[in-house]
Amino acid sequence: MFKNPKEDVSSSTSLKSSVQRNIRSSLLTQLPFLSQPAYRDPSQSSAPSATEETASAAAPEAEEETGGGGKKGGKKGGKSKGKSGKGKDKEEKKEEEEQGEGDAASTVLDEIWPKKEALGLTKCHDRISIFTVQTIPLFFQRFDGPFIPTLKLLHKYPNMLPRVQIDRGAIKFLLAGANMMAPGLLSAGGQLPDNLPKDEIVAIHAEGKEHACGIGKLTASSEEIKKAGKGVAVEVICWIGDDLWKVDTIGL
Repeated sequence: MFKNPKEDVSSSTSLKSSVQRNIRSSLLTQLPFLSQPAYRDPSQSSAPSATEETASAAAPEAEEETGGGGKKGGKKGGKSKGKSGKGKDKEEKKEEEEQGEGDAASTVLDEIWPKKEALGLTKCHDRISIFTVQTIPLFFQRFDGPFIPTLKLLHKYPNMLPRVQIDRGAIKFLLAGANMMAPGLLSAGGQLPDNLPKDEIVAIHAEGKEHACGIGKLTASSEEIKKAGKGVAVEVICWIGDDLWKVDTIGL
């Protein structure tokens, strides 16, 4: 599918905001995984720094010193300080709540493509469009077909696509760009889940391998493939080592 994308670029541009919104909506519809909350490592939650702890410990002493100079002055000073501190606490609490709401609203797509980042479009041969953020390819599309994640992005988010698996004997054919035959999915080392429809975009895993080795499109439903037991089951779109895999950055 891909033939030297960098050498076959017809145009490269940054998309308008309205177009980006439409693409974002289409991505969330076509790839439901992208709408899930972004993962955040609990171990990286913010803890008070040594400076903050020192300042907190010193606060009572500062209040005592400020409130000195007589009983009346101390009481008045304490009231004023307490009132000011209370207002500050409310502001800080509000900021924390707003920050928490922002974190909760963050999705996988926001993590991959932050809303403040522009989406770039690079058009290649055979009406292939590659969508980038900071020149890094993330998704591609042929004609008006579905948006497909790059294999490198799929490795970071392996649950983005439904998974099928080929047996060991089919690996060399996949890495040569050949379509996957039904026996490779239906053998002891293969896996073909039920209820996958025709034309479903799937991640092609291989027996004994951790990451997907390719991405393809089912030529028939999983039930029809199992019933036939032969013929092409997955039309391969991209694979490890193809020309798109070799591209780290492209376009604007």
